Amino acid sequence: MDKAKGQGLKASEKFIYSFGTLGKEVSYGMINTYAMLFLTVFMGLNGIIVGFAFCAVRLLSAVADPVMATIVNNTKSPLGKYRPWLIVGALLNTAALIVMFLPFPEFSTGAKYAYYLAAYLVWGVTYTVVDVPLMSMIPSIADTTNERESVSSLSRLIGGFGGFVIGSGGSVIIALTLGQSNPWSYFIVACVGGVILTAMLLLVVCTLKERYVLPCQEVRFREIFSLFKKNDQARAFTGSYLLFTIAATIATLQIVYLFIYDARLSFEYFIIFNVVACTGQGIAMIFYTWITKKLSREKVFSLTYILAMIGLAMIFAAMIPGFILQKDSDPLVNVIIVSIAGSFLMTASGVNQISSMVMISDVCDYGEYKLGVRTDAVMMSVQTLLLKVSGAVAMLVLGIGIYVSGLPTINLLTNTFSGEVTDKMILILLIFMFLVPIPLLPIGLIYYKRKYRLFGKYYDEVKASIDLKRKEAGAAYDEAAADRTSDDF
Repeated sequence: MDKAKGQGLKASEKFIYSFGTLGKEVSYGMINTYAMLFLTVFMGLNGIIVGFAFCAVRLLSAVADPVMATIVNNTKSPLGKYRPWLIVGALLNTAALIVMFLPFPEFSTGAKYAYYLAAYLVWGVTYTVVDVPLMSMIPSIADTTNERESVSSLSRLIGGFGGFVIGSGGSVIIALTLGQSNPWSYFIVACVGGVILTAMLLLVVCTLKERYVLPCQEVRFREIFSLFKKNDQARAFTGSYLLFTIAATIATLQIVYLFIYDARLSFEYFIIFNVVACTGQGIAMIFYTWITKKLSREKVFSLTYILAMIGLAMIFAAMIPGFILQKDSDPLVNVIIVSIAGSFLMTASGVNQISSMVMISDVCDYGEYKLGVRTDAVMMSVQTLLLKVSGAVAMLVLGIGIYVSGLPTINLLTNTFSGEVTDKMILILLIFMFLVPIPLLPIGLIYYKRKYRLFGKYYDEVKASIDLKRKEAGAAYDEAAADRTSDDF
């Protein structure tokens, strides 16, 4: 393994990588927060049809992840493996994001479904072109567990701020431009998000280089599933992470609906929810490295499942119509109560993401140790694929919830709801948001406890073994090179 000049990852490099994550998360957050709302409330599409279609499209676009991982893994260019694709992905995903939020209320229903689902598929594929190489860069810029934890926690913190920017900042832009009842407001937010995405990724391309040239072998697409099948720790990570992410995503995707439809809240205070709920998440991310020095990383990861369960239960209890929050209460007070409850879920989600980024890097090491083949881009793409699968399931649950609850759409001529919003509608939506995902969390925790073992002494042995093999391989290469040089004379 060849090292770049200098020892250790610089703080500036960590921040630059993290800004790239911020740009990526702006695009992802725009889709997760506003896409379903835009299509069901403004374009008048059926929630359950959109939910099933979004699920199918995400699963279809997820096929692009291992394909993209194979391409990245086999890329050779003056810019390295990753940066050429960040340029391409930034431009394509920005265009797809903007096209997704172009409002065409005059289209026929069939034309709307065809246009927006095609746009959503293009967005998903182009997002892969951004996400896979950016995630795969971590082992090439951070070699030790401490470095990986450091850059992962910072990138997740700043990347999470990307979701905050598009959620809270988006609500401000909407309020200051055409208002929450005008679909062109969401198009403006998408344009702003696209500019941020492109700018942040170009910053990474221009200033951040690979520090470690890892021994990644070329892999054919048909070999990916065989490698995954043989890597038991990749499967252990996949199962536990997928269950957590599905549960968290189901809840977070639907929060904005409560601020639109529930009279006890107010969309103008959506920014407050994001600020309060994300503050705890930010604090936990800032002190993640310190926390893992006091508690082992496996214990911290386990706690995220427990915190998420608490958060889901608290939000559901707070939002039950007529139970804690009353219609005659001050909406600001209600929002603060919900935000405090939401901070448990957001904190758990953020810390889980940091731990997962480190874990998948360790899984890459394990693959090299057990199979003798290192495929960073392929293994790192697993997390991207899992996020898409969880998003697909969450979109499906959201669409079913919207359909079953019977929430009215917005009449674009009068900018008012097309019908009355009842307590029964809100309760049904709450059940789909918070009660449905809760059982997934204890199952995911149990699976993790029983299957995953890349920590402590065992992981130290794995890392020491592959470092020794790399050193021996490097010495053999240097000796062969010296022999060839002596022969020339």
